[in-house]
Amino acid sequence: MPQRVEFMIVLLGGLWLALVAGYVNTLMIILGAPPVTHVTGSITRLSADLGRADFKDALLVGLIVGSFIGGAAIAGVIVGGSTLKLGRRYGIAILLESALLAAAAASLPHSVHAATIFAASAAGLQNALAASYRSLIIRTTHLTGVLTDIGFSLGRLLAGHQRPGWTFLLLGSIAVSFVVGGVLGALVATRSGAQGLWFAALALLVMGMGYFALRKLGRMGVLNALNDAD
Repeated sequence: MPQRVEFMIVLLGGLWLALVAGYVNTLMIILGAPPVTHVTGSITRLSADLGRADFKDALLVGLIVGSFIGGAAIAGVIVGGSTLKLGRRYGIAILLESALLAAAAASLPHSVHAATIFAASAAGLQNALAASYRSLIIRTTHLTGVLTDIGFSLGRLLAGHQRPGWTFLLLGSIAVSFVVGGVLGALVATRSGAQGLWFAALALLVMGMGYFALRKLGRMGVLNALNDAD
């Protein structure tokens, strides 16, 4: 088992981000937008648009894909590393994602297209925060990679190779959290409509501020003391 405190921070952070991603994606779909937390479907739609010469829709989908890439580029500038390290500037990235979702929430009552572009940029930023932790790549905006890793780990286990239990706990929890977020997104969309996106922005604001508090505790030596106690 990895150091308990470090693992719990990674687990809780992954769950929070996956919950928000599932929530935003489902809420946006119910309100009439295409999926925003991943771009495979959007690329397929873009291909279909080009094949049918539907250039108006192709332009919109191209903007969504470009916004996703732009968000990922911003994360690359801010974080600057693919290995998960709690001292990196994740807090700034998460606060910026919160601001992008707030912009999406503000524009959603007026333009679903504009809100989709802002939300896709936020999703690209979060997706680029995927980092290697021990032997895993932590992904929180879609489940393809997570379920692939679960299946691969199960196959290794069935083949007689040892797989640490924390890998299944982490991956399985992220998958469940994404689904739960989607359920919450559906419930909120039917009750609050476009206003429901503000809850996601607030959730990330809380997380970003929490990360800064966590870094302060790390500088004070509190986390090391807890690890030593384990």
